[in-house]
Amino acid sequence: MKKTLFSITLLTLLTLLFSACVSEPTAPLQNGSYSVTFDDFDSTGWKAYLILHVNDQKIENVEYDYIGSTANGGRLKSEDSSYAEAMLSVAGTKPELYIRQLVDSLVTHQDPDKIEVVSGATTSTKDFIRFAKLAIEAAQKGDTSPITVSQNE
Repeated sequence: MKKTLFSITLLTLLTLLFSACVSEPTAPLQNGSYSVTFDDFDSTGWKAYLILHVNDQKIENVEYDYIGSTANGGRLKSEDSSYAEAMLSVAGTKPELYIRQLVDSLVTHQDPDKIEVVSGATTSTKDFIRFAKLAIEAAQKGDTSPITVSQNE
């Protein structure tokens, strides 16, 4: 009786273990461009955006940056040399570098969960991963409608 109970318990645990390891199949990405942006500028006058370009069911290219408010001259954060110099001296990175790192990682891995946080650009990395996940969900549905995300979430 003890052996039977032990065998049933062991079989149940193994079944649960193996079923937890099996991931759900994901829908293929549909070709097109999928955009995500914040609804408003942050407290420093920047608004993040991402455009994911899919071709042959793969992420082919990603555009990610921050557009500046009028106080920031309407420039892109990656092109603002004074911002880059200030950030580099404090954080050890600058938008041009960390944006390239994030984009290259997503194109290489095709999975936002495999992107490592860029030291000195933690918030930007989290925004990028969040936006990439939303864009990929849209690409799986083939929904090219622009996605707007609340800055305060």
